[in-house]
Amino acid sequence: MRIAFAIVSLFPGGGLQRDCVDIAHRVRELGHEVTIFTSRKFGDGFGADLPLQILPVDERTNHRRQSAFSDEFRRHCAGNFELLVGFDKIGGIDVLYCSDRSMRARVEQNPFLNLLPRYREFINLERECFAPNRTTKIMLMTEHQLDEYWNSWTTEQNRLIVLPPTLSLARRKPEYRADGKREKWRADLGLSPGNWTWITVCVQPKTKGVDRTIRALCQFPEARLLLIGLDKYDLRSARIRQLAEQLGVAMRIEWLGHREDVPALMAAGDLLVHPARYDTTGTVILEAIVNGLPIITTAACGYARHVSSATAGIVIQEPFRQWSFMAALEAARDPIRSAKWSKSGADYGKKSHLYEGRGRAADFIVTCAQNSDSASEAER
Repeated sequence: MRIAFAIVSLFPGGGLQRDCVDIAHRVRELGHEVTIFTSRKFGDGFGADLPLQILPVDERTNHRRQSAFSDEFRRHCAGNFELLVGFDKIGGIDVLYCSDRSMRARVEQNPFLNLLPRYREFINLERECFAPNRTTKIMLMTEHQLDEYWNSWTTEQNRLIVLPPTLSLARRKPEYRADGKREKWRADLGLSPGNWTWITVCVQPKTKGVDRTIRALCQFPEARLLLIGLDKYDLRSARIRQLAEQLGVAMRIEWLGHREDVPALMAAGDLLVHPARYDTTGTVILEAIVNGLPIITTAACGYARHVSSATAGIVIQEPFRQWSFMAALEAARDPIRSAKWSKSGADYGKKSHLYEGRGRAADFIVTCAQNSDSASEAER
């Protein structure tokens, strides 16, 4: 069957984007044709072996771009595909792979947001997928997400499923910390044995709390930060780069940009620092756990519970307090405690369910396509 995937922006650094491409490959392996539609693409090699169409969307703001892309996608695909799958909230789709939080829930918590056009636009798109009596089937990432969307929309339960974690088994390499590669890569990065090396992985610095991490650097002069996902002169980096310069810690930050060798970099690091203000899942947290990299994160992350389950670090409870963050970092400085967290995380990474999410998503999409095809046959 012919299946269309829709994602507003396609680039190699995003977790949602990697999920989209990987699930497309899996659906194709199950014997179906998949075409990915997007409004903009970055990275020439990313998803290059899949059919791709870029739909013309001229809007500059994110909410207007998503709305215009939704209209263009429906117009372009009408009657040409057996199933329409959205990786962003789009009207008229059959299946939604939803990795973000509810915009309606955010407005309910802060009604002033409803005064902003972007929130009203996003809520309208969310309504198309989640409102009662719609037909869209929805894949969610966490139980917290499920509760939030149900409380906001009372979506029928038979339209909602929660996937297992979508971690890629190929990104689990705990052996790198013990086979000599760690020392080699640290040397390549210019790290001395005395450098306590923190790692941050993000493309949304404010949401992922990078400013909190930079402030903490001031109190730990032996710490170095490897910042993966952002280039130093990226527009999104401007504020945190300025903050680092103001605080006198800029020379201790290494801007690594987009990298595909994250397991290798995690092997070179001593601690994942992820004090996010919100993260629907936080796949990077799971990646750190299974690679034996201790973690400091916040309870605002969907996958933070795995840190506690694995005994692989510390979860800072909400509301966030900088002093709690500092105390957690101080605890992580203990090499004996850190070694225990590392081993516990690597052992936890042997659990097979941590890697089942993308396969389950592909199976669900194919099942929906088959059910849709059967329904069409019955109508005829």
